[in-house]
Amino acid sequence: MPKKIFLTGKLAYSSLKKTLARLNLDFDYQILKMPITVAALMDSSFIIRNLKKAEIHSSAENLEIILPGRSQAEIEIINKELKNELLEFQKGPDEIIDLPEFFGKKTAKIDFEQEKRGHKIIAEINEASLMDLDEIIKIADYYHQNGADIIDLGCVNGREFPHLEEVIYSLKEKNYQLSIDTFDQDEIIRASKTGIDYLLSINSHNLEVLNYEVNYLPVIIPDPESGNLKSLYKNIKKVKKKGIKNYIVDPILDPINFGFSESLFRYLSLAKDKKLKQEMMMGVGNLIELSDCDSTGLNFIAAALAVELNIEYLLITEASFKTRGAVKELDLALKIISHAEQENSLPNNLSNLLLNLKDRKDRNYTREEVKEIKNSITDSNYRILNDGKAINIFNAEEEYRGRDISELFFELKNTNEPSHAFYLGKELQKAYTALNLSKNYRQEDELDWGYLNSNFKSEKFKEKKNDN
Repeated sequence: MPKKIFLTGKLAYSSLKKTLARLNLDFDYQILKMPITVAALMDSSFIIRNLKKAEIHSSAENLEIILPGRSQAEIEIINKELKNELLEFQKGPDEIIDLPEFFGKKTAKIDFEQEKRGHKIIAEINEASLMDLDEIIKIADYYHQNGADIIDLGCVNGREFPHLEEVIYSLKEKNYQLSIDTFDQDEIIRASKTGIDYLLSINSHNLEVLNYEVNYLPVIIPDPESGNLKSLYKNIKKVKKKGIKNYIVDPILDPINFGFSESLFRYLSLAKDKKLKQEMMMGVGNLIELSDCDSTGLNFIAAALAVELNIEYLLITEASFKTRGAVKELDLALKIISHAEQENSLPNNLSNLLLNLKDRKDRNYTREEVKEIKNSITDSNYRILNDGKAINIFNAEEEYRGRDISELFFELKNTNEPSHAFYLGKELQKAYTALNLSKNYRQEDELDWGYLNSNFKSEKFKEKKNDN
């Protein structure tokens, strides 16, 4: 005798059968394919009626009936009608793909937002020398909350940083690790005396600053006019001659179409250099700030390079509107890819946090399911469903399908009530957005925007508005 019976519809039967077979469950089970296309449409009366026909209520002992998670059936009503103490009903997960977790066949999903990582993120406050203290602190707090390990104070050539000491003292009171990116010798000396932790961009043009007391970790780069490995090794040799043993090496990641491929070769060469035992840094800004592409995927690639080549430090900034959230994206990408590396697996099917536009799986309704649902409706409330190609909106008397939500809305007969019209407009716009971005839409549910969903619910950092 089976210990569990899974109820499902015609469309989901094959998928459910394959999924359960892969789980190697330690109990006997049976799949009961109900005479309905869409399992989610099974209500209490339908289940009661069909279970009576199957005589499950009288022939089974200590049997658990697993209902589809999206079923509208009410377990209390079923129990009352069948009146069999040997039967136990419960709802399974909403999606078949979640059955392994339902039966404890895999660990709970990893909360990557709370995971720790080894690589360090340096987040640059662009043109910090032109900002007042309060603004700098606000951005530093924002970066820190989104995963930055080190706050970088970006300077502007030819512009003074009169409140540099005050800024460093204030951020140090918050226990922030700090770096400064400047070629100005006076600023470097002042920052060193005030307790800066890292100094970015040391090459042959400003090596003399290392003649002074060095209380920070310098980052050695090639000379800008050459930008090659030979120049970088030459500068490293000069740093060693000064007796400095601890430093970071940055061969510089160049923008796409301006030496990007060649710069990747430099990183690869350094990673394979067994004689070079110093840590490496990579500036991601040249990639994400200077490319007409969403920053999420670019940050994922940068993180992949960092993990594979063991690049310990990544420098990033959110200097433009299109790169807002880049620090958080890089933080999550590093955690996801590092976890996959430790598990010796692909960074796939681990998290939806960085799937901000397209959803992983198509869970919209099929045309057959839409028709089945439409035929079951007996009231005047509008249902809105996506079928992957168009939006469907219908009730018992009306049925419309299309992609133009304005045309769909004006076809509707029951839109006189302002609040109802607002609701329909909001849902249609949401369905339209999902349709165009290859996302899943469920009426009254929020679309899944990955890590951005949590941002919508919390106070976000706001850039100082300007007209540029």
